[in-house]
Amino acid sequence: MPQLIGVKSLSQTCLDFVINNMAVLCEKPTSNIPTTISNQSNHSPFHQLPSKFFEEIISALQTKRCLTQFLGLLVAPQLETLDLRYLSEEDNCIYFKNGRGIPQCRWSSLSNDFLNSVIPMFVKLQVLNISYSAAGDSSLEVIGTYCTDLRELEVIYCKNITDIGVKGLCVSSTTHNLGREGNKLGLHKSLLKLVSYGTEITNAGIQLGLETFRSLKVWDMATVQILAEIHKEDFLNRPSEIPKYSLMNLKIASLRTFEDVVYIPKSFGLVLSLCPFVIDVEINIVPINITDSDFLSLLSLEKLRKLKLVGDYENSSVTFHGGVTPILKAFGNSSLKALSLSYLPDVNIQVIAQLCPNLHSLDLFDNLSYSNKKLNEEWFKIEPQVLKQLEKLNLASDEEPRRSITIPRNHFILLLSGPSLVEIYIASFCSLNDGVLQEVVRVQNFDRLESLEVKRCHNVTEKGIDIFMNAQNPLKKIVLHWCHKLTKKNFEHWEKQAKMNNWQILIDFESDDDEEDYYEDYY
Repeated sequence: MPQLIGVKSLSQTCLDFVINNMAVLCEKPTSNIPTTISNQSNHSPFHQLPSKFFEEIISALQTKRCLTQFLGLLVAPQLETLDLRYLSEEDNCIYFKNGRGIPQCRWSSLSNDFLNSVIPMFVKLQVLNISYSAAGDSSLEVIGTYCTDLRELEVIYCKNITDIGVKGLCVSSTTHNLGREGNKLGLHKSLLKLVSYGTEITNAGIQLGLETFRSLKVWDMATVQILAEIHKEDFLNRPSEIPKYSLMNLKIASLRTFEDVVYIPKSFGLVLSLCPFVIDVEINIVPINITDSDFLSLLSLEKLRKLKLVGDYENSSVTFHGGVTPILKAFGNSSLKALSLSYLPDVNIQVIAQLCPNLHSLDLFDNLSYSNKKLNEEWFKIEPQVLKQLEKLNLASDEEPRRSITIPRNHFILLLSGPSLVEIYIASFCSLNDGVLQEVVRVQNFDRLESLEVKRCHNVTEKGIDIFMNAQNPLKKIVLHWCHKLTKKNFEHWEKQAKMNNWQILIDFESDDDEEDYYEDYY
């Protein structure tokens, strides 16, 4: 059932007291609370708290918009996550001095010179995010010199970063090598993830990075198109000498993502041969025209954990039957855990359920049509296979009324019958109705469901939502937006019911009138 509002635990009570009385605790100096920021880092009484408490205090103070004045007492070496995006640069000058040794930091709107002056303090950083800042090549050189344990780096839309910065990450110059000549500098062994979309890094910089960061698992700029372009001559002349990469994620990017990339026909399989450890694949067909034959190159992989396929709104060249189904047959019963399909015709949900019994996450967005075609008896059992491990289900259809797409009733029931569902999101499907929900509740009680979102589903009424308002599920959140047959009166009834039963649940309701007001204000 929705969690009851009960007596707070002692730890939560203490945490709330600290958060609500920070001004008092820090106002009067004592022998335990330092009076100057310079020695707060070493003597703050808050540093005796576990990291989890630190993070909760900081998050609460951020919500209350008063983190800046107390952060000097809260920045501590044991923190694993620290988000300072909303602090002014002047405040950062003070508080970063107390953050030495923090494993994760995030900065934005900071100058390159400022970053160069503070980064050397963080020699133990493992995760660093300086996206949308003025960081330049010299910042990456400093990072490569001092943050030699760095595992993840994000520099999204840092327009001043070029190939020179990548070189600085690889092997930093002796300019910053302050008496450390004996140490190996650069991140050639430690770096596992690099996110650099929106920088000025070219193919040459990407090639240098891939050749240097031999342990790199994820790099958003190392797409199939880029790798094919880098190794175009190698594929023709000496394929046996091409180095293998450790990349685990691989993407065929759309032109909307990287405007200057061009897909070389038949190159997908060649690139996959360079990346034997890939388990996470994203393919954007528009407007590259990948075919079923190209798509089947995925069969060369040993494992496939996550697959995302975005088809063509007008005319998808990858088909569900000829391209997707063989991949699901190869990996669905073993390694595949997450599947996302968009803009494809004739998607057959029963095929997915039968071939991928171990799915934890399923996204079906804006597909062009859904098929109820009878299955190949050689492949499938007679009885539909319920997705017993499915935890996250996201279903959305095109909002255009004249292109109303429906999921067959029996397939809707099949998807919602998964006993492990924790999150459900359904948008713009008129085929979802009270009858479907009543049929589902005959086989399962949603006893793990924590979040339910229903938007623009105009055949769901109060009767359908009442199925979830009971003591048999652990719901924490219900979002009901712009459904014609759900009214404010219904919402008020559910709010009253939750209050009477002492349920700790958030009910977020918006009517059609709210949507119209939103668009009027927006435009």
